[in-house]
Formats: sequence, structure tokens, C-alpha cells
Amino acid sequence: MNGAASVWFLFCLFIVIHHVICYQAWKKCGNVHITISADIHSYLELNWITDCQNENDVYPQYIDLYSRNIIDRDESTIPLVRVNASAFPGGYFKTKIKFRIPWLPGSWDYNVPFSRPEPGSHCFPYWIASIKREEVLDSKCFGIHPTWMNDNRATLGKKKIGTLILPGTHNSGSFSGIPPLFENYVLNQDRNIWTQLVYGVRYLDFRVGYYENEGYFINHDLVRVTKVLPLFREIRKFLEFAPKEIVILDFHRFPYPSNFNYTLHKNFANLVYQELGDLALAPESLQEGKGPAMNEIWARNKNLIICYSDRTTVSENNWLWDPLVQYWGNRKKVSELKNFLQRSIKERRITLNPLWALMAELTPQTLDLVFRTNNLRQLADDVNKHVTKWVRDEWSDEVNIVATDYFLGNDLINIAIDVNTR
Repeated sequence: MNGAASVWFLFCLFIVIHHVICYQAWKKCGNVHITISADIHSYLELNWITDCQNENDVYPQYIDLYSRNIIDRDESTIPLVRVNASAFPGGYFKTKIKFRIPWLPGSWDYNVPFSRPEPGSHCFPYWIASIKREEVLDSKCFGIHPTWMNDNRATLGKKKIGTLILPGTHNSGSFSGIPPLFENYVLNQDRNIWTQLVYGVRYLDFRVGYYENEGYFINHDLVRVTKVLPLFREIRKFLEFAPKEIVILDFHRFPYPSNFNYTLHKNFANLVYQELGDLALAPESLQEGKGPAMNEIWARNKNLIICYSDRTTVSENNWLWDPLVQYWGNRKKVSELKNFLQRSIKERRITLNPLWALMAELTPQTLDLVFRTNNLRQLADDVNKHVTKWVRDEWSDEVNIVATDYFLGNDLINIAIDVNTR
């Protein structure tokens, strides 16, 4: 082997080793994150990785919750909660501390006049740490990531959008406006659209209904939830404050009336264009293969991809993208949902739209509704921590959009940032 070849070989070997080390670093034994329970109390949940098979792994002794970052602090700090890690082999502990903070850090609140939000990630006053003999193994705050795509622009620029992990929400507009008696079976989220986007969600799943003399609403199947126009304005305001974030808006179903006809589609498309059309990225030739690279999207200064489930409407509006395929299991058991999602990944069909979504949520069945068991909050708590592990440990190179219920109960936003930028 000559000198030049030797140098090239060593360089390639370095890249491979560096990639493996970096890949393992973000999902090693003892790594931690905070989630929020889906139940009405919104408890803080402590999560840590328990896979410690490597001989160099250090299993944490304690998992602590603090009100500030303890890294590089000289003074001792008493934790809000301390958990003996070995007592919880699943790597999960629900605290009794309620997440009741009514503001968003970094000046990202929606209705604050004359405020200019700060780019970058921002922390709430909650930090989790894994501890071994007073040494901090890992530490992370619970926070928002409103500009995570632009923050990592140098790394993401050449990647095609169909190859990225994009955190999403299922029935995104179904978050409030329902009487308490029914909300556990109608609402799939507990944060509004603005807040979902500010946390880092980049895929919104909308179901639309039309009501005579009242206009267009977000529906959960046949149940009317909230008007669409305020949600459109939240999307617009967010994209004006974060013009390099790419958001996918998927008008996936039109469940009411049952004969959602050509005229209703035409009028709705006109309404969407009136409110959001100047932000819409036209597909043109961008739907080929894995879709456009992020740099291609940014070069066009259009940061909203609007997918529409009615092909006739798409054919008449060149700013709409073809229908997006959702893989929805309609399962209420965790194991059955995982089997369905794994099969969907392997058997995924190619469509005109390079984007596709795993709907990683459990669904109540008819008897659950009749006897008021297995409501949407309970099912989200059952599955969210598993979705984190599936995507992080098994599917990170295979998925595109992953949509969930009560999205703060999983760590998909952090996983997406880590995987997309590693």
C-alpha cells in the first residue's frame, strides 16, 4: 500500500470509528431524559437507559431531579427527587411533581406583544441527572427546541427530508374544547399547535369537518373540536419567527359530512391558500425518491409542506403535495402495535409522496368506549415510553415521521435531533 493509500485508509478508519463512538454515545447506559405523563396531573417522569452490556458501562447509582443544572457547580444541591436506579430496572419512575409551568422559556409564549423569541434550545427549571459515587454520568434538562433544524443547518443541509426522523403528533388539532366527560376519548394532545411546534414537533395531522353556516373545524372522527382558522394563524406566526424550520401539515381525513364533496374541498383549499399559501413549498419535481434536500427547501424560502388526501384537489392546486401514507395499527396492546409498526417498516410501499408516517399510538376499541376503560390518556402513558425505545434503539435508521398521542410522554424530539445530526 503506497503512502497516499495508507493516509486515505487511516482517514476512512477514523471516520468509521468516530461514527460508531458518536452513535453509541447518545444512547449509552445511564443516559437520561424527562417526560411528562399523559394523565390529567402532568407528572414529571424520570427515564434512563438500563442497557449496560458493555464492560466499560457504568450503571448509575441514583437518578436525581433538580431545579437547575448541577454540572460545574461547586455548591451542593439537594435534589427534588432521588431514585435508587437499581430499584427500577425498567429505567422509569413517575414522580409526584406536577408540570404546571404556564410559560415557555426563551420568550416563546404566543400572546406576548412585541416579544422576539430567542433561537436555540431553552430549558425549564427541571434537570435530570444520573449519579455514580457523586459523579454525574449524564444530565439533561426538560426544554423546548423551537429552531432545531436551523440550529443544525450545517449538518442537515445535504440530507433529504424523506431520510430524516421527524417528530409528529396524531390528531394534532384535537387538544381542547371538549366537555370533561368526553375529553378522554376525543382529545389526543394536551398542548396547542403553537406549543407543539415550539417544543420541536414538525408534523401536524389534521382531520377536517364542515358545518353549515359555521365553517371548517378540526374533527376527531365525527366529533367537532375547534375551528381551523386560529390554528392556521398559530402555524403562520411560528414560521414567521422560525423561517428555517420545515413543517409538514397533513390534511389527512375529512370525516364530516360523510359526503365531503368537490365543492367543500375546493372551498377549503382556497381557505388554506388564503391563510398559508405564501408559505407553501410547491412539490414540482421535489417528490422524487427521498424528496428534496433541506438546502433545496431553504433555497426556496418556503417552509410549509402541505399534504392533502384528496387527489382531485391536489391535481388542481400545484402547491399541494400528494397524499401522505400513514401506517395506523388500530391496536390497543403495546406488543400488537410494535408488531404492526415493524411489519409496516419492512413492507412499506413507495408512493408519489416521499414522506410517510408511523402512527405510534394505541387506540381504544368499541367496548372501551362503552365501559369507559382504556381511555386515550391511559393508552398514551402505556405506550409512549416504549415508542422512545423502539425508535432510539431499533428503528432510528428506518423511520421518517413518527406521530404520537400526548407527545411530551416520549423523547422523540431529542431522538430526532440526535439521530439527524449524528
